[in-house]
Amino acid sequence: MIPKLHIETTPAKIGLSINEAKQTIRQPLAEQSIQQPEAELRVEQRPGKLTIDQTKAWDNIDLKSVFKRTEAMVRDAEQGWMEGISRVAREGDELMKIENGGNPIAAHAEQNSKYSFTLQPGGLPAYDLVDIRYQPSEAEVSVKRNDPIIETTPVNPSISYQPGEVTLKNEQYADVQIDWKV
Repeated sequence: MIPKLHIETTPAKIGLSINEAKQTIRQPLAEQSIQQPEAELRVEQRPGKLTIDQTKAWDNIDLKSVFKRTEAMVRDAEQGWMEGISRVAREGDELMKIENGGNPIAAHAEQNSKYSFTLQPGGLPAYDLVDIRYQPSEAEVSVKRNDPIIETTPVNPSISYQPGEVTLKNEQYADVQIDWKV
């Protein structure tokens, strides 16, 4: 029999022990301050113009001014004078035609002896007698806008790092055994 060469090998085994690296990053918020000053508002308005005319109300209760009373008397006198001229002319025409018959003198006496007048109690309603007018003035408005005041202070991030570690160890050594077997 021929002897045989017998070779037996054992591989090497390496063990790794790993501690992982640790990293933490914290970013705090930035410090920020915002202020908004109020806008400056200015409104200017001159007073409006109010006109109250109560002349008609005074006239309604017969408290007229001297000028108004004089004007009314002149108007009434002119009216009476014109009516008187008209009446005298008409009566004169009737007397000129006395030959046509009738009794114009007696008819004239009867007409002229009567007195007629018109009484109007009260007057105009009081709410219509006062004239009120209002003329507003325009307002001047000016606005000055103020920009916001923004202050920001950045805060740097907080970074911590712990490096990892790898440890090598031999768990099994390599081995080669050679043997002859018959």
